[in-house]
Amino acid sequence: MTITIHTERCTGCSYCVAACPVGAIHLAIAEKAFPVIDADTCIECGDCLYHCPNAVFSAPQLETPPLALADAYDAVVIGSGIGGLMTAAGLANAGKKVLVLEQMAFIGGKYTHLETHGYAISTAAWTCPGPNSRIGKLCRKLGAEIDWITIHDTHDRDQKQGSHWFVMRDGRRYHDLDQAQASIVGGNKGMVKVYRWMADMYDPDISYPKEMTTREYIQQFIPDNPEYEQYVQTIITYCFASQTVDTFSAMETKRAIVDSIEQMADWGTARGGTQAIVNGLADVIRCGGGTIATRTRVASIVVEHQRAAGVVLADGRIIKAGIVIHNAGLNRLVKLAGDTNLPPAYIQRLKAAIPANVAALVLGTTEPLLGPEHSLLHTMGWDRTLNCYAPTYFDPRLAPPGKHALDVFWVLESPYHLGAELERVRAQLREVFPNFDEVVELQMPMFFTGAWTAEMAHRMGQSGADRLDPQTPIAGLYFVGYDAIGYGMAGDIIPHGVERALHLILGDDMYAPVDEKASVRRRMKFKSIALKGVAALTALKR
Repeated sequence: MTITIHTERCTGCSYCVAACPVGAIHLAIAEKAFPVIDADTCIECGDCLYHCPNAVFSAPQLETPPLALADAYDAVVIGSGIGGLMTAAGLANAGKKVLVLEQMAFIGGKYTHLETHGYAISTAAWTCPGPNSRIGKLCRKLGAEIDWITIHDTHDRDQKQGSHWFVMRDGRRYHDLDQAQASIVGGNKGMVKVYRWMADMYDPDISYPKEMTTREYIQQFIPDNPEYEQYVQTIITYCFASQTVDTFSAMETKRAIVDSIEQMADWGTARGGTQAIVNGLADVIRCGGGTIATRTRVASIVVEHQRAAGVVLADGRIIKAGIVIHNAGLNRLVKLAGDTNLPPAYIQRLKAAIPANVAALVLGTTEPLLGPEHSLLHTMGWDRTLNCYAPTYFDPRLAPPGKHALDVFWVLESPYHLGAELERVRAQLREVFPNFDEVVELQMPMFFTGAWTAEMAHRMGQSGADRLDPQTPIAGLYFVGYDAIGYGMAGDIIPHGVERALHLILGDDMYAPVDEKASVRRRMKFKSIALKGVAALTALKR
């Protein structure tokens, strides 16, 4: 065996396991996780070198020869996550000569999937909210051709199929969130309070101090109901932001819930999964004359007179560019730009950001665990809150013929013992699904901890105005892949930063923020008034 494994670098993402063409790699999971290679099975293809974000594998003799590239571009994008691809697509559409550099063998970063045994294994982002999500809208603006499948294509809307299933440990099971919410708040009397709270969320003229928490926000409208606070934590702060009601701000909750209500009306996914979104953006870049280079590592960002001037590749080549877009995480921004080129206060701000330590268990099954009616499941009352998505509900081709897939997602809790976490979640799944062991034929555990992989777009330990602006202290160097405004649904907040960066670079009002437009505020105000009316009518039914 000529491949060296640096186990101390592993975060447990399982990309190498999912991508190995001969199944020679498995993840050893105890307190931590690390890959193990079966020397008798391994064909030393070298793919594992380029399916790991943290360079866990090394074998110089198996490295891919450098790709031929030009010496200079208008813009270089480091990292091909969805933020980098969207920014590159916008620049290519504007006539810029764009180069996207990706160290791994695939594009999309944490927003795509890898295929193993015929199953689509998500690399982190478990879904996209649909065609009217921020991602969907920006894809249309950029000209990316995406074929969407929504709940309107899969069921009779009156049956409320395709929506959320809510299961509680005490045995209560609810067909949808409306039913669960009404039960938890005590029927019509409690729903009057909920509608008044929703009216507040929609009202653009009402704001709260950034230090106000979600729990405090809930208690203003639905007091003395800890179970409802746990419900909101389950479906909103954990699901969207990997945070609790005590760490997620009131203003972000206000915006996140409005986003979810607006987008769930057309809930769905791209045909072909998140990979189809990534491929659609890549087509825009290439059609605009852009270049995407995979298996190409960046060693540093060239900074001259406090202005970005290009990048140095790991093989020593210098690529000149007046615009550099960084889409490779907070820690690597400091490493690549150099701590002497960034103000100490800025570096401290990056280092102070709190990562999201989360995990997933991707299941391949012979029967749909959520049944034919649901694409989502939330569990509440166990010591781990599970949020589950069935991608094959919308697109059966994301699994082998006649098979099904379920992505199970949860927030890791300290002290982190990955093996114990996995067994705890498996035990919970067996409680929820008595037929678990009979129908599950594939289990792919994935852990997002440590440096790069834990830097999820929706969990930065910041909120509202404290979010990072895409413009870094270095002129011509922009940072995308994160929320620049401070609200929204999970990965769907990434377009905030992308459009802000494109607006700064191009000066094109097409990318100007839309959330504060007068027309949008009027529409929100109207819905707020309408919800107050619903509250009044509901009060009459008591």
